[in-house]
Amino acid sequence: MDFFTSLVVVFLATSLASAELPTFKQEFIYEDELKCSICRMVIDEISFKFESTNPKSKIQTGQAGISPDGTYKQKKIPYMLSDTHITEILDLVCDNSWHYVQMGYDPINKMPHVKRMNSLRGEPTDLDGSKINIQDKELTPDKIKRACFSYVEKYEDEVVAEFVKLVQSKSFFEKRKSPLKKALKRLCNDKEFCSPEYHKKIRKTEL
Repeated sequence: MDFFTSLVVVFLATSLASAELPTFKQEFIYEDELKCSICRMVIDEISFKFESTNPKSKIQTGQAGISPDGTYKQKKIPYMLSDTHITEILDLVCDNSWHYVQMGYDPINKMPHVKRMNSLRGEPTDLDGSKINIQDKELTPDKIKRACFSYVEKYEDEVVAEFVKLVQSKSFFEKRKSPLKKALKRLCNDKEFCSPEYHKKIRKTEL
């Protein structure tokens, strides 16, 4: 090795030793930051279940009466309006969390946005830019599921009351219009946890 080559080798070795390796930010996502996206996920899943239920299906109420001819007859109500129906939906809704992946951040409230990999209603799904995370500090399917259970546990009574009101309305029960738009507005989008200010408050509190 000649003198010039030796100088080049020494120079490259010194440069590589002092060079800063690129760093990749692994941003921790707090469960509260998921509340808005999880709310929208849960409401969409519930709405779809109601849309898919046969309106003619009935269920026994446990109450009974005597018919004019003196026979004993148990009362029935539409299954979709029963407490059993909404309870069954809520019990299972979080099991669908594995269908969801992170799709970047909401452009308005800046919080993590999750999206279903396969559409409930058959619309085309664009997953470009999705993040299927498997590292502990990222948005894993398990973390989405835990956040879902937390949301349902905290807001179950409010969700049930709102859907009972919506599905009993003429627009849904007779005209079969989806309750999704109104439910999203009342239960998610109008809430503080879907506002940009909520995200700022979380970050300020947690840092």
